Amino acid sequence: MRITDIKINNYRAFYGEHHIALDKRGKNLMLYGENGSGKSSLFTAMKDFFLASTQKLNVLEENIFIAPSKKHTASIKITLRESAESSQSIDFELNAIQREIISSDKALIVNANKIKGFLDYRNLLKTHITHEQQVDLFNIIVNEILYHSINRFSGKEIGKEWENIYNDTFNKKQTTRQQEATKNYIKEKFNPGLSELLASIEKDTNTFIQYFGINITIKLAFDKVEYVRNKESDLKGHNIHLKIDFHSKYIPKHQHFLNEARLTALAISLYLASIKVNPTKGALKILVLDDLLIGLDMSNRLPLLDILKKHFVEVKPDDQFQIIMTTYDKVWYELVKSYFGEEDWKFVEVYSQKLLDNDFEIPIIRNNITYLDKAKKYLAEKDFKASAVYIRTEFERLVKNICDKQRIHVVYRKNAKEVTSDDFWNGIESQSNIDAALVKEIAIHRGVVMNPFSHYDLEKPEFEKELKDTIMAIEKLTAAMGTIKKIHTWDNFKNEIVKLTDEVAAKNKTISELGAKLKSE
Repeated sequence: MRITDIKINNYRAFYGEHHIALDKRGKNLMLYGENGSGKSSLFTAMKDFFLASTQKLNVLEENIFIAPSKKHTASIKITLRESAESSQSIDFELNAIQREIISSDKALIVNANKIKGFLDYRNLLKTHITHEQQVDLFNIIVNEILYHSINRFSGKEIGKEWENIYNDTFNKKQTTRQQEATKNYIKEKFNPGLSELLASIEKDTNTFIQYFGINITIKLAFDKVEYVRNKESDLKGHNIHLKIDFHSKYIPKHQHFLNEARLTALAISLYLASIKVNPTKGALKILVLDDLLIGLDMSNRLPLLDILKKHFVEVKPDDQFQIIMTTYDKVWYELVKSYFGEEDWKFVEVYSQKLLDNDFEIPIIRNNITYLDKAKKYLAEKDFKASAVYIRTEFERLVKNICDKQRIHVVYRKNAKEVTSDDFWNGIESQSNIDAALVKEIAIHRGVVMNPFSHYDLEKPEFEKELKDTIMAIEKLTAAMGTIKKIHTWDNFKNEIVKLTDEVAAKNKTISELGAKLKSE
C-alpha cells in the first residue's frame, strides 16, 4: 500500500489548494523548499493526518490569511493505492470541522501511525541536549518511540503497559495481593519484554552507526524496573542509560565529548533502529524525515542514503517503507536526486511567491520536470532542435541506468568520458533480454534524432513526426526497464574473457613501459 496523492488546502503555510502527485506506483518523495516556503508545513500536515486516525485533534491549524468565508476549510487529503496495477484507490480526509479521520478503512492509517516514522531535528536533539549527567532514554523510548511496540511476553503495547504499571503502582489503595501481582508482572512480563526490544535496537544502532565511519559502539543499559514500597517512590530502575565506547574506550558524558556531527549520526542511527522494531506488518509503512541533516557535513550525509536504501527501500516488499524527505539545502536535494534517480522517486521544489506586489507569500509547488517532459514542451513550441537535445539526453540517462542496474558490460575506453550512449546501447542489445521489436524501433530513430552528428534538417516540418515517434519509443524503453535483465550466454562469457584479457595485457604493457623508462633514467 502506497500514498499516491497528497492534497493540502488552507493548512498552515498552504494558502489555497496544493497537490503533490506521487504517480500510481506511490513513489518516494524528496521535497526542497527555501526557509519559510512551507516545507515544514508538509511534515506537520502528514504528522497531523496520521495522528488524527487515533484521536480527535484540538485544532487543525488554518492559514492565517484566508478570508472569513474560507474559515474552517483547512483539509489534508491522502490517496492510497495497493499497486500501480490496482484499479481501486482509497481516499482519506482530515478537515477542520471533524478534526479526525472517519473511515471504515481507518485501520490502515492507525497501523501506519504506530511506526512513529516522523523524525525531525528536534527529535534528534532529545537524545543528548537536555541530559547533563548520564543520558537517560527511558522516557523517549518507552513513552514516545516504542509506545506501540508489542511486548512479546505480554502481548501488549509497551507504552500503554508502562502507563498502567505506573498508575497502578502510585495508587495507594492497592491491597497487598495487588502489590504482589504488580511486582511479579514487572519482573516476569515488562522487564523481559523491554529488554528484548532494547537488544534489537542496540544491535541495529551499532550496525547503522558504522555506515558513518565513526568508531562508536553503544550500549542501552536497562537497570530493570523494581517495585519497592517506600515513602519516596514505589518504583526504581526505570532508566535506560545510553553508554558509549569511542575507539573501544568508555566515554562518560559523551554528549559533552562528541561533536555535533557525531551526536547527530548517533541520534539518526538510534531512531531508525527503533523504528525497525516498531509494528511494521501493516500494509502502509511511512518514514517522513524533515531536515535531519542540519548538524551533518556532506561527507556524513551520504551514509544516511545508504542506510535508507539498504534497510528501508531496497528490501523485501513486505518490509519496504515509503520515504518522504524534506530539505532546505539545494545541494543535498540534487545529491539525493543523483543517488536514487527518478524511477522510484518524485522530486518537488517549493518556493514562496507573492500573489501581488504588496500581498503575503504563498508556497508554489514545482514538480520536477524530466528531460522527456522538456522534450515534449519544446516540441509543442516547435523548437525541434531543443526537443531533439533533450530526447538524446534522456536516452543516454536511460541506457546508463539500465547498464548500471543490470551490471551490463560496456566497451572499455581509456578515457571514461569517451564512452558514448551507443556503447551503452550496444551492451544492452547484446547482453540483455530486451524485446527485439523495441530494439528495431530504437534503431530506426538512433540514426536521426538520437545522433548528435546527424545532418538531417531539423527545421523541416516533417521532422516533427520523427520527434513524436522517437519520444514514444523512449517511453516504451522506460516502461520496459523493469523487465530488462542481463542474460548469460557462452558467447557473453567468451567476450568478457577476451575483453578482460585485453585489459590486463594493456595494463601490463603500461607497467613494462614505465619500468623501462625508469631504468633508462
